Amino acid sequence: MKNTNVRQRTYYSNRDIRNSDYRYVDIFQYSGYEDEPIRILKTRNGKEKFTAPAKKVMNDKKSRLYFDLLLKGNFGENDYFVSLTYSDKFLPESEEAAEAQIKKYIKDLRKEAKRRGVDNLKYIYVTENGKTRGRVHHHLILQNCLPRDVVEGLWSKQIRPFHPEREMIGWCNAKRIQVTGPDFMIRISKYLSKDPAGRKRWKQSTGLILPGTTKADNVCSVKQFEQMSLFGNTIELEKFVKKHHRGFVILEAEKELNEFTGQWYVRMQLMRKTLWQKTMAICEAREKAKLDKAEELKIPYVPEFKINGIQGVLW
Repeated sequence: MKNTNVRQRTYYSNRDIRNSDYRYVDIFQYSGYEDEPIRILKTRNGKEKFTAPAKKVMNDKKSRLYFDLLLKGNFGENDYFVSLTYSDKFLPESEEAAEAQIKKYIKDLRKEAKRRGVDNLKYIYVTENGKTRGRVHHHLILQNCLPRDVVEGLWSKQIRPFHPEREMIGWCNAKRIQVTGPDFMIRISKYLSKDPAGRKRWKQSTGLILPGTTKADNVCSVKQFEQMSLFGNTIELEKFVKKHHRGFVILEAEKELNEFTGQWYVRMQLMRKTLWQKTMAICEAREKAKLDKAEELKIPYVPEFKINGIQGVLW
């Protein structure tokens, strides 16, 4: 009979766990490889590696988890969230044509960034079809190293060869990512990986900081695990984090069903405490400024900031 222990599987937003600001932690009873909620591959030398999905399609937990950590480890406040659509005139006839157009746009961005001294422009983009009319469009998370008008203006084509006049391909809106709560990057990740109408896949630049993973066995007793997984005991969860992830706070904690074994396990989203305190301070200062302005103008003010959940605008 196999011996069962309680295993902790940690996924983090940096190859070096000590430098990661975000972590996902799975806690589950383990007796063999088949009990892992997400299957982790081993390299030839026996080391475990959290690899990118082969097709980079957001159709399972591993893909969405990898995408989430990739986003958090490379982008943040003041980077660009860019939405790109097509007018009827330039609407691509196929996914391949849309992919060729976004690649041309990325090439122009990289060329412009290189002129300004940035050799490796960082980006992640997602291509999807709209739910209502099925029109293809793109969302791009882009390193903030170019002026906003340049980012938007390059989504265009020359009207005539060797002439400066250009015509917009469609609508392009570049907004700076703002801190709207401790979960501001989580909310953007969820928005980009929401249930697609058809296939949804992402592409990324080279040189990004890739996520990592590690494991530890016998991290707690079976009784403590049952308190956390079956009864959602928040006190036991906080004790666990304080012992194994000192300096981090819990953003979300929930129990999920292991697709392979049919047993429950605990998943927590953690954020470095210093970063959490910084985002809270930014949000509270912004709310206070809005409240003071409302009092000055003598108009009612309804607070928009909430600590938990998906709320408000994304930026």
